[in-house]
Amino acid sequence: MSGHVLPVSGRVWSWTLQAFPPKPPYRPPAGGYRPYHVGYVDLGEVLVEAQLAVPRAEIRIGLPVRLTTVPAYHDEDGTEVLTFAFRPDREGER
Repeated sequence: MSGHVLPVSGRVWSWTLQAFPPKPPYRPPAGGYRPYHVGYVDLGEVLVEAQLAVPRAEIRIGLPVRLTTVPAYHDEDGTEVLTFAFRPDREGER
């Protein structure tokens, strides 16, 4: 099996609000489920689905975004578990 290195930046292709908890193996954070934005990000060769760490007022089709990590939940021992997401890429707007 071989891997393919993907770019770390792209543009929002489409997005929506994840208004209900995903199916398992999703684990809600300690404070309970809170809706979040999810979208398809165009990385050139491929579209990827990912969480969008972007305020609602800023989300738009074509928005330049860059890969980041965000907290997902805390493990039983208190360890913070991260997940991948895309944040606005201010440099990509130039």
